Amino acid sequence: MAVGIIDYAASYFKYKTPTPIRGEPTNKALKRLQTELQANASSIETDLGGGNHGYLALVLTDAEYNSIPNTQPFVAPTYPAPLVIPSTATAIVALELKETYNEQKRLYLECKNVEKALLRFIQDAIEDKYIASLVDTYTNLFKDDVPTVMEYLNYNYGKVRYEEVVAKEAEVMATAWQPSDPIVLLTRPIENLQKLATQADNPYSDKQLLEKGLSIIRNTRDFEYALIQWEKKNEVDKTWASFKTHFHEAQLSLKKIRSPTMAQAGFHHANMLAKQLNTSIEQQISSRDSELLALLQNIPGLSSASTDSTSSEEESPQQHQANATSTNTVQLEILKLLKELSKDIKQTKAAVPKRRVPRKTPDNKHSPPRQDTSKYCWTHGAGNHTSKECNQRAPGHKAEATLSNKMGGSTAYCS
Repeated sequence: MAVGIIDYAASYFKYKTPTPIRGEPTNKALKRLQTELQANASSIETDLGGGNHGYLALVLTDAEYNSIPNTQPFVAPTYPAPLVIPSTATAIVALELKETYNEQKRLYLECKNVEKALLRFIQDAIEDKYIASLVDTYTNLFKDDVPTVMEYLNYNYGKVRYEEVVAKEAEVMATAWQPSDPIVLLTRPIENLQKLATQADNPYSDKQLLEKGLSIIRNTRDFEYALIQWEKKNEVDKTWASFKTHFHEAQLSLKKIRSPTMAQAGFHHANMLAKQLNTSIEQQISSRDSELLALLQNIPGLSSASTDSTSSEEESPQQHQANATSTNTVQLEILKLLKELSKDIKQTKAAVPKRRVPRKTPDNKHSPPRQDTSKYCWTHGAGNHTSKECNQRAPGHKAEATLSNKMGGSTAYCS
């Protein structure tokens, strides 16, 4: 393929087309676009910038790129000066100069065309009116590089509201992280939350970040010793970086003690039994509603609670005292459970709509007038459908009935 005409999007990009952003860009949409750009740029190999991340430097600022481990400063190639071969050069030297010139030109064109493909990717994702000020009047293409374009978009449309941070925090803190999961599944959501909070101009303190991570760790109830060791650390050593290292090492120790899967027989067994019990109860309720209601109504003191849905659920002090003296704690708990179960069953039954049974139209029915009486139906009389076409049939409906042979059907609207 000739130099400079490679379709990089079709040949190399992970995301061939961008996820469309409908209407004004949002922070979430721009983050997704940034992710797609980074993946696409990294998909094209180059020795520039250390060679480990392809053309990722084209979509990041210099500071962002240089912060990535195992990278070197990325210097975009410039177009080479015109080739000049000294008259005294030998054939071998002349050939080497030509090859060097061609390689410099190839590298420049590759870098430039990859950048253009990435910029077109942005243009294809966003409606024209939101990027009009960034587009050159003559070429209809972006005038700036990718980081500058993304900085403009984030500044104008990517502001994060505090409510978004609060919602994201609730989501992160509800994370059901297990000791068998990689530690990054615990730490990365918190780090992403910090980025979101920073964009909202309300970043978390180091102490707040640590407390969120420790809260998730405590909820597992598997890292008591590691938590004790953490508390013994000096305050200056309690950093986010040391948190990740400390609990990663604690996780590795647990794997040695238990197994690579970190299985907890007691927990998983109890969880399985709970699911089985829940399924069993649902099946029994479904198949024995009638029998259970009858049983409940025969229990002394329960009839009023189960039949009167508007009565108070709280017992009076006198009733409570009488029950306490006549039965033990276990019986009271069972009675309470049965009351709640009875109420739930009644509410479920009440919520199920009763099926309406169609009725035959009275023979003397003639109003309001029907515009179409060209056909005859056993259930509805003269109308716009036949007996065979009727989908609201009354009991005893005769599908073979016609206007000439009504077979005892309705005479409504027939005269």
